[in-house]
Amino acid sequence: MKQRNPSIDILKFFAALLITNSHMGMLYPESLVRLSTGGAIGDVLFFFCSGFTLFLGRGGDFFNWYKRRINRIYPTVLMWAAIMAFVFDVRFGMDFTILHGGGWFVSCIMIYYVLLYFIKRYFIDRLKWVFGAACVAVLGWYFTEDSSSIFMYGETYFKWCHYFLFMLAGAVCGLRMKEHGEETHNRGKNLCLLIVSILLFYGLQIAGTKQEAIAHLQVLTLIPLMGVTLGMYRLCCESWLIRLYNLKWMHRFMYSVSALCLEIYLCQGLVFNTSWNHWFPLNLLMNMVLIVAMAYVLKVSSNWFSQTFKEGDYDWKKMVSL
Repeated sequence: MKQRNPSIDILKFFAALLITNSHMGMLYPESLVRLSTGGAIGDVLFFFCSGFTLFLGRGGDFFNWYKRRINRIYPTVLMWAAIMAFVFDVRFGMDFTILHGGGWFVSCIMIYYVLLYFIKRYFIDRLKWVFGAACVAVLGWYFTEDSSSIFMYGETYFKWCHYFLFMLAGAVCGLRMKEHGEETHNRGKNLCLLIVSILLFYGLQIAGTKQEAIAHLQVLTLIPLMGVTLGMYRLCCESWLIRLYNLKWMHRFMYSVSALCLEIYLCQGLVFNTSWNHWFPLNLLMNMVLIVAMAYVLKVSSNWFSQTFKEGDYDWKKMVSL
């Protein structure tokens, strides 16, 4: 689909904000540091959006299809490695850059792409069965882990497994939209779903820190997290929010953040400025502007890098556009 879906742009905008906020702990006062959260929600929203758009795109043989995924992501990863080396004096070897230069998120999604290609090609009419099989795999993996010693949204490979559910959910919603058009949703029910799911998601995590029995069942948080994802998606399909998004001044800001979602994820860790902390909460906005500006520089740099190794003249207008 060449025409952009405003609901997905809005969802990616929220994903970028939530992921960035979850890494802003050093920018909050100590008493409010718990507010630097939302990373898990932002991650699943981005995976949902990727699954949604991926199944609506063109197919082709695996190698050319995967090549297009590499061409979208790796010029950005390689240029960020160059910027880190020349600007921030942070250097990694080429092997680390290729395998881990985009952080766990890029490595994970490149694996997901392989799985999704074959699912799209051979099981597109059986996505519910695929989703069910993925749920079984998640539970099987979870119960082989020591659930008392891991946090399933933290530094663990287990999240590489359970986040796949949200990419599949995005694919299901994308295909449903393609076949039946935009669905009408009950605003009250969707808002209730979103609020209740958020409360349950965080409530189960907080209870798990106090009750060991609940901590062993943290896998149950995937249920309200799916509710948050679907609630957010349906909220972003609301006509009033799309009208707000289409306002010229609002569209420019929200679309820029949405289009730079990958670049924002990559560069934010080295851009945070704690010297503005005495201006809290204004420092959060100032840092966000700084991150978006750095992300835009990275985007233009990756466009230049990509065009340099293709035949034809530079397309300067395309290079600086989002």
